[in-house]
This record gives sequence, C-alpha cells and structure tokens, in this order.
Amino acid sequence: MSHTLSLKELHDLETTERVASCFSLIGTSVILFTFIYSPAFRKPVNRLIFYASWGNTLCNVATLVSQSGIRAGRDSHLCQFQGFLIQMFLPADALWNLAMAINVYMTLFRRYNAQQLKALEWRYHCMCYGGPFIIALVYIFIETPSKGKIYGPAMLWCWIDIEWVALRIALCYAPAWCCILISFCIYVLAGREIFVKRRQLRAFTKSTRPVPVRIENSFTSFKTTEIQITSELATLHSPNVSNLCSMPDKENPNMSGKGYDQYSVTIGSAPMSPSSEAPSPKTPRAHSTIAQRNHRATMEANRAAFGYTKVALLFFVSLLVTWVPSSINRVSSLLHPSLVSLPFTYASGIVLPLMGFWNAVIYITTSWAAVRLLFNGKLNKNNGPVKRSSIGLSSWPSLGARKWTGAESDSVKGLAVGHRSRYDQV
Repeated sequence: MSHTLSLKELHDLETTERVASCFSLIGTSVILFTFIYSPAFRKPVNRLIFYASWGNTLCNVATLVSQSGIRAGRDSHLCQFQGFLIQMFLPADALWNLAMAINVYMTLFRRYNAQQLKALEWRYHCMCYGGPFIIALVYIFIETPSKGKIYGPAMLWCWIDIEWVALRIALCYAPAWCCILISFCIYVLAGREIFVKRRQLRAFTKSTRPVPVRIENSFTSFKTTEIQITSELATLHSPNVSNLCSMPDKENPNMSGKGYDQYSVTIGSAPMSPSSEAPSPKTPRAHSTIAQRNHRATMEANRAAFGYTKVALLFFVSLLVTWVPSSINRVSSLLHPSLVSLPFTYASGIVLPLMGFWNAVIYITTSWAAVRLLFNGKLNKNNGPVKRSSIGLSSWPSLGARKWTGAESDSVKGLAVGHRSRYDQV
C-alpha cells in the first residue's frame, strides 16, 4: 500500500478503465441490436438483461470519462455529472440481477406465466432505476462547510468523495451485497427444485414399462361370440302375464293361448376361450415409440438441468467478479483512508466497467440457438423465434405433492437452454 499513485500508474489505470469500458460497450451493443432486430432473442430473462443494458451503457459513459472528471475539478459539471451516473447505474446492475432471480423464483414456486412476469416489469424499473435515481439526485444538492459536496475525487473517477466514504458502503455496496445474497439463495432453491424433478423423472422413466397396446385391424381381426338359445315350459303364476301371453292372434282367431303350454326363451352369450380367439397382431412399434419418448424426455430434462446450472453459475460468477475486488478496495479505503492499495485499485478499474460485458456473455449463452442462426444467415427481423423441440420439460409427470407445470418448464428452459418458449414474444 502507498499514500498516492504516480503519474504513470494513474495513466495506466485510466487506460485500463477505458479499455474495459469499450469491451462492455461492445457487449451491450450486441444485446441492444439483437434484441431489437429479431424476436428470437426476446425471452423473459433476456428482456431484463435488455433493460439492464441501458444502465450499463450510461455507466460506461461515466467510466470512459475516467479521471478527466477529477482533473476538471470537484465543483465542475463534468465531475458532478460523472458522479451522478456512477451512483445511479452502478448499484442498478446488481438490482437487475436480483430481478432476474425473482423471475426464476416466481416461475418455479408461484407458477407465474408470461403475462404475470411482464406485469412485474414496471416494479423492477422502479426498484432498479427509480430508487438509485432519487439517491443520486439528492447527492447533488448536499454540501456541508466541513466536507463539501458529496461527489468528488474517488481515485478511479468522480464519485462519492473520500470525506463521505461511509455513504459508499451504506448506499451502494451494502445494497449490492444484499442483492447478491438473495439471488444466491434463490438460485440454490431453484436448482434444488429442478434437480429433484430431474431425479424423479429419471426414476419414473426407468420404472415405467411400456403398456401392451392391441391394435385391431377391421379387415383381419374378429371376435367370435357363442349364442345359446334354450326353451322350457313355463308355469304362469301372474294373471297379467298369462293374459298377455294368451292374447288371440288377429290372423288366426281360433288359436288361443288357453290351448297351449306357455314357454320362455333365454338367449345368452359366453365369450370364447382365449385359445379360440383370432390372434391379434403384434405391435412392437408402439413399444418402441413409448421407450423413445421416455428416453427423449429424460435427455431433455438432463439438457435443461445442465443448461440452468451453467446460466445460474454465470450469473453468480459475474456478480462475484464484479463486486468482490471493488468491495475489498472500498472497505480498505474505509479502514485506511490515507492509503491506496494498487492491486485492488487496478482490479476495481477492470471489473466495474465490465458489467455490461458479463451481461452480454449471459445473454449470448441463453440465446445460443438464435445466435447460431444469425451468424449462419438464417435469421432476420421477419423470422419467427427458434423452433422449440418436440418434447420439453412440460413432458415431466406430476410427481410429489406439487405438479410440474408447463409454465415452469418453458420459463426455466428459456433461461437455461435458450430454446423457443411460448413466452418469447410477450
């Protein structure tokens, strides 16, 4: 640690910030262009990344300014504007990551569909942009004789001045870490839910045997029924029945029921023995179809579970990479205000401007099928989204106390694998 940085170190730090900001701007440009260009990219999770990208872009505008705001002076409009942008859009990225985790939770555990998820978006905007905007705006007007304005030199750029360093922790890093911890808990619960269902599905497909299906051809198969007719003399005890059975015949009036013994006729049928039935044709194709369907359902569940794990891991790693080095640096500056840690200062200058880049990596991962079509020239703005596979997670049976619904499967599948879901154009 040292008390100050040399001019060369400051120049290198400024170059590092601007290069990282350029990578982030390239990533956010890819997100904005593809999302607007084709409906194939408009899955629910990508909608939130798209909204977060606008904040990433404006934050990168501030990081591109870098130390020019500091050189312009604490009271300059450039320094104050740079501090406002960073204070508003730096914590907004962590809040948007929390919104993505909330979407996963609402889909899996509250069974929200596309319309219900979309109805939450105005609340996400209020949480992610509304709250930070109020705080960042208020900071502009706060000034004291002893400490001066809140926005001022912060080593990397103009932000919360060292005299107000506690505000960095209270209103930026503490909320960001709360978002990280809540998101982590949601992803753990969601991952557990998905892998439990995956394990149940695999057990179901292993234990289920194909049910023999008999397909009868109307041209070749038939059944034989034995008809037995027996007759016997009957003694009539009921006068009504006697009168009914002994009514004279109109064509033969001389014939009367009185001169004849009454009789009854019984017609019965009995199925032939199994050996006497015509053999039914074998249906190996039906058995094979059921086995293939179970196998495809299991493979689809495996792919979705693996894809979800990959995306959730990317979300969590991006949060850790972005916030751990900068948090350590800010805590160090809180404990030792007069000392500067060169490694953590450089790390902060790299990871904080790269937030948009990490979001682009996640965005491309969740939309990989559409990305391949785009690069192969098979996707344009008039194309529909990528066709979904014939068997998805909605094939999962009802196992346990709660039914695995199609809404859950489509949303998680859209998050994890990047296939077309019925929510894509919502």
